[in-house]
Amino acid sequence: MNGAPKPLNVLTSEISNQVEGADTAVAAYAVTALGGGTLLSPTIYLSSGRLVVARKAWRLKNLDGHIGDVMLNGEALNRIGLPADAIVQAGGEGDTLPRGCMVIRTGKPTTVQAELTDSKLDRTLDLKVILEDVGDDRWGPDRPKPRYSVGPTMKDVTHFI
Repeated sequence: MNGAPKPLNVLTSEISNQVEGADTAVAAYAVTALGGGTLLSPTIYLSSGRLVVARKAWRLKNLDGHIGDVMLNGEALNRIGLPADAIVQAGGEGDTLPRGCMVIRTGKPTTVQAELTDSKLDRTLDLKVILEDVGDDRWGPDRPKPRYSVGPTMKDVTHFI
């Protein structure tokens, strides 16, 4: 998030993510360079370093005249930081990033939802992420009792889960 390259294995589009209890989420947007043009997607940045990018996007060139009015969770991009500024910082120009490059710009740090709203074209892209604590036992007292078939006998076998 500080301009340094990150490995690809921190990038996901899975909406359900296991995290440690202290992990937090920040709404963001991603600017991605692909063959057909640069894309703008809602994104969630987790404090563990993982990036959850929506599988939906708008073409940046379609937002040319009003990109500053597009909102990320109710805050205009011209207040958060315009994609063009992030593109220049990444070595690109205009709406052209180096191919295969993705730039992330974060917004307010208190949510697991990122919503881009384009009021001019009356449309919305959203991404909601579920964070599950790695330490939580989702079964609790309802965990089923295991039964194993061992050889010719059928009886309860002690397990060590």
